Amino acid sequence: MITQASAHAAPTLGNEFKVVNWLRAAAIVARIDPVQAGYLTADAAGHLRLPALGKLGDVNLNALGQTNLRVEYTLHNLSDADFTFSIPAVGEASVLLAQLAPEFGYDPASGASYVTQYRNPALSYLSGERLLVLYGTQGLAAVRAELVFYAGFCG
Repeated sequence: MITQASAHAAPTLGNEFKVVNWLRAAAIVARIDPVQAGYLTADAAGHLRLPALGKLGDVNLNALGQTNLRVEYTLHNLSDADFTFSIPAVGEASVLLAQLAPEFGYDPASGASYVTQYRNPALSYLSGERLLVLYGTQGLAAVRAELVFYAGFCG
């Protein structure tokens, strides 16, 4: 649970409070006590902190001004950091899909049918990232070919 909560901010460099607060919010939704469940612990000042899991309890890191940090918290944060590419990629891929839509019998201005029958399936099968990489390396023809071959659209 702590690793998952670290996705958008590693509990390092002053960001432990963010992970603690996300865990507190999750505990409220789940109607559990996060300290009793072992997701959080209180330090000497009564502040909620990440617990000492594994062998971290051999030294009271909190008492020494440190966070109980496990490598997986930071690694998960790094693995979730693809948003700097994935979010813009979907935006740019959407433009490419709109350019190709008429070839596949879809009108980008048609609203819900365009989105649910063409755009979303294309992004689900291929991903915005894949389409943008293809476009950047091989051009619009490669995006068209992927739509025909992998997404099953007929051109």
